[in-house]
Amino acid sequence: MRGSSVGVDVGGTFVKIGLAAKDGTLLRSVSMPTEPGRPPEEFVRRVAGAVKDWRFDSVGLGLAGGVDAATGTLLFAPNLRRWVGFSFKRAFERALKVRAVADNDANAAVWGGYAVGLKKRARHVVGVTLGTGVGGGLILDGRLHRGADGAAGEVGHQTLDPKGPLCGCGKRGCLEAYAGTAGLLRIARRRMRRVPSPLTPKALADAARAGVPGARAVWDEAGTWLGVGLSNLVLTFNPDAVLLLGGVARSGRLILDPVRRVFAAQPFREPFARLRLSAPADRDWGCVGAALLSRESR
Repeated sequence: MRGSSVGVDVGGTFVKIGLAAKDGTLLRSVSMPTEPGRPPEEFVRRVAGAVKDWRFDSVGLGLAGGVDAATGTLLFAPNLRRWVGFSFKRAFERALKVRAVADNDANAAVWGGYAVGLKKRARHVVGVTLGTGVGGGLILDGRLHRGADGAAGEVGHQTLDPKGPLCGCGKRGCLEAYAGTAGLLRIARRRMRRVPSPLTPKALADAARAGVPGARAVWDEAGTWLGVGLSNLVLTFNPDAVLLLGGVARSGRLILDPVRRVFAAQPFREPFARLRLSAPADRDWGCVGAALLSRESR
């Protein structure tokens, strides 16, 4: 469909490819294994083959790692190490003969939530992706803020307690160690006599809604720590809105209510007085955001 764009959400295990209309509606999608052990040129060929019969004007990629958005080059990625140094922008433009962009996957997801979930009505937004890890993106004056080296928005690795639990990054007490999936499950094992099996954020949310002992306390603790981390960001950036995306955010009020309580307790009221806290209905924000990013600055 003319005017549509392709979004490619690249994780360490799976890739989601979507065709998005101008308004962000996902028209069709397909998934495939990432296969990061194979050369990146092969990955480009596989994606190009998957979309060869689609009609689109641009393609955007969200990559799980640090990305030089100007060149579309992957700078670092724990799960995509063999692809570091490769320019996905250049390769996809050659393969598909359309404009291509590449950015960090959290930036792409937050842009999708901003453009579609918030309809760009807020000018300053702190976006946080709550999943296996805790990532983020910053929208300042309506534009994605990448920082001096493209590394802005690593909100999950702010230190909340230097003596806190070990984070996957190697530090202690990161926001991710409390509000990411691993942190949430760690709290559940400590708070609950009997945890759900399998133990997942969805199972914990179902348990809390069903009144299983200890389950709501898990969300209260994780949400309180999340509120502390978000308060730091609100005091730093004074946004119009805070946007929560990802699997953990699907819990809705279970995670939002403790965040709101932390916000309400802040002594500096001005930054919180008209702040909007939003967790829009879940969709493939990574695909949608990457596709819509490819339409920016044309």
